[in-house]
Amino acid sequence: MWLESQAALKELLAQELPSQPPRPETDQRLFFHMLATLFLRYTQILRCLETCYDQMVHPQKRRVLQHMLDGVMGRVLELKNEMVETELSEYHYMDDVLQDLKLTPVRGAWAEGGGGPLSCSILPSRPAMLRDEAVQLVQMAERMRQGRLRSKFMWEIRRDEERERRARETGAKELDREQAAICIQKVRGTWPAQSVGLPGVCFFTRMPGCKGTLAVPVGTVNRAVKVRSFRRLRQADYEAEYQQALVNIQEGLYEVEGPDMREEMKEQLRQWFIECHDLTGRFPEFPDEEIGGSSILFAEKTPEQVSGQDPDPKGKLPVPPGGGAGKAELGGAKAASDLPPFPAAIWGNRGESDNFQQRYEPELIKAQKRKEVEKELRLQVRGRDRAVSRARPGSVAILTQSAPQTVGGAGHSQALGSPNPRSPSRTLDSLYEELVLQGILKQAQRVQLADYTGDFCYLGTTLRMAGIEPTPSVMDIRQNIALYAILRLGSPTLHEMAPLVKSVLLAGPAGTGKKMLVHAVCTETGANLFDLSPDNLVGKYPGKAGLSMLMHVVFKVARLMQPSVIWIGNAEKTFYKKVPKEEKQADPKRLKRDLPKALKLLKPEDRVLLIGTSDKPYAADVKTLCKAYERILLLPRPDYASRYVTWQRLIKKHGGTITTALDVSALAKLSDGYSQGHLARAVQMALTERRLLQMPKKPLRAGEFLRLLAKADPIYSEEEKTLQDWYMKTPLGKKRLKAMQESADRKEGKGKDKKGKKGKK
Repeated sequence: MWLESQAALKELLAQELPSQPPRPETDQRLFFHMLATLFLRYTQILRCLETCYDQMVHPQKRRVLQHMLDGVMGRVLELKNEMVETELSEYHYMDDVLQDLKLTPVRGAWAEGGGGPLSCSILPSRPAMLRDEAVQLVQMAERMRQGRLRSKFMWEIRRDEERERRARETGAKELDREQAAICIQKVRGTWPAQSVGLPGVCFFTRMPGCKGTLAVPVGTVNRAVKVRSFRRLRQADYEAEYQQALVNIQEGLYEVEGPDMREEMKEQLRQWFIECHDLTGRFPEFPDEEIGGSSILFAEKTPEQVSGQDPDPKGKLPVPPGGGAGKAELGGAKAASDLPPFPAAIWGNRGESDNFQQRYEPELIKAQKRKEVEKELRLQVRGRDRAVSRARPGSVAILTQSAPQTVGGAGHSQALGSPNPRSPSRTLDSLYEELVLQGILKQAQRVQLADYTGDFCYLGTTLRMAGIEPTPSVMDIRQNIALYAILRLGSPTLHEMAPLVKSVLLAGPAGTGKKMLVHAVCTETGANLFDLSPDNLVGKYPGKAGLSMLMHVVFKVARLMQPSVIWIGNAEKTFYKKVPKEEKQADPKRLKRDLPKALKLLKPEDRVLLIGTSDKPYAADVKTLCKAYERILLLPRPDYASRYVTWQRLIKKHGGTITTALDVSALAKLSDGYSQGHLARAVQMALTERRLLQMPKKPLRAGEFLRLLAKADPIYSEEEKTLQDWYMKTPLGKKRLKAMQESADRKEGKGKDKKGKKGKK
């Protein structure tokens, strides 16, 4: 998979960086089609590399893959940003591109060791099958099924006959049903909760956290968990060995190769001083560290630069002829540092038959650490470089004096930042404890992004070509959350280099999963959750000084303990147009001025994301709200396909069994207008402990859920229309509305021109 991903990456780079720049594309649809094709192909490569990274245990290989993953994920985010600017929409529909590439969207999962960073995986579809081949395949499967049933039936007959024969030979009496039940109960009561089955027998147990008797093979579940846990432990152990080897090998290089390196450098610098003095009649000055320091003394130079006729563009430095190709190796450390730490080509041509356990390679560590040792020794050797450059010729011998040898270096102490009068001499632990006690810093719920279930919109492109804006599906929302929040917060390199997103607003009706997505982001990335909702700040940090202290402490701790998510529930209250009378005492607008100022201070290296949730964003001032939130995602009620998938997941999650008596399709159709929250509450109320015990004799039916669902208020079309009208007032909505109007005017103008020409004829 690694080699295939490498080949695919080379092909894509050749396509994106041709020898001659391509002509600009004027057709918007063709340009978006090109962007979508690149987006999907990079997604395929990303999923392959992620699988490789998860399955490998070799620490050095994982570093190479991490470097490649950051690059591919960064390109995916760049393409996403370009698609938003092209279509002027946060949601994109690429079903036509998927069809051209012969790919099929598959519901994926974002979880440790499985799934991928995007909310959909891309798998190649199978080629079309002929009708005769399909009929033959179905007939073969049917004959095999009948054969298995016949074999099982005959085995049961022979088993019963064998039991009767043994009973007649031993003279044992046949037990009645009541005595058999008592015997089974006695034996069953002595077994442990999760016993290991006998050979050929599979026992089933209940999954932790689930109600009812959900049948899951114990052996299969335990085996999968053990394999995943064992791989995680091996990765951690090998990483610890690798980190220790970095220290040990570096110390060994200092002791074994350090003295020879130092003497060689002294000799080279002494020769450089003498030859430069012979050529120019003066001693040269050492270059500054900004242009490379003494490492550039050994770079290749022309005779003109050596004689001083052609000044060095980076400094006033003549170099003798001896500092040419023979000594360029020492000066190559800086150039090599810009490359990946271990090129993937090394692993492709490297024999590892003697490294079956996939532990670290010492030779590669030596090659890496040798450059660091050379750099540190060079700084030690030059010691008093400026004094030597101004000294008399005889003082050049000062270079031969031994410099103090250090193996480690000065220790670094992490501080909380510059002293601030708002929090003088406060430690991070004390600030953390204060935020926890005040209820600002909370523990996120253990929710995975995969729990936000739904389906795709398979006709989005067709609807848009017909002039109808499709409703975003649950999977579209999930993908945007993965791109805007999870990928960026999960990778420091990605957050710093990719297009910066500081804040996201999730707007939609109540119960559509906005709060759940916030907790899912914290769970997937391991981020800290800071709750700055107006309802949570009532009575805390009063006054202007208290508010200033609150914002300072929250953003200070969030930056020091990144990744961090700052959540504001009911985000419209912070930017109310008019505060209701019953809320004036709570002062919900107290963050209106300080919040945008604090966001401006965030730098690309600060993995801090502001996420706001609101079910009534139209109650806020659009201008100030959109200044605080860069990305606005509208979450509509789920469509039929998403409701169908959600019903199935919720019923199975709470211990229910879906049989032919339960028409899930009708249930999904009749629940139109209700949110995921409504469905979850209906399932939770219906599947009680008593009802789960009755399931074997009384299967579940759709009416049980519909009766409970009818008690809740649905999402009315007027509310959805209000949200759509509000979204068209946002900056991206205004651009899209303007673009649609211009397109309509162009079509109308072309129609008038055609009519005018016909009239003239």
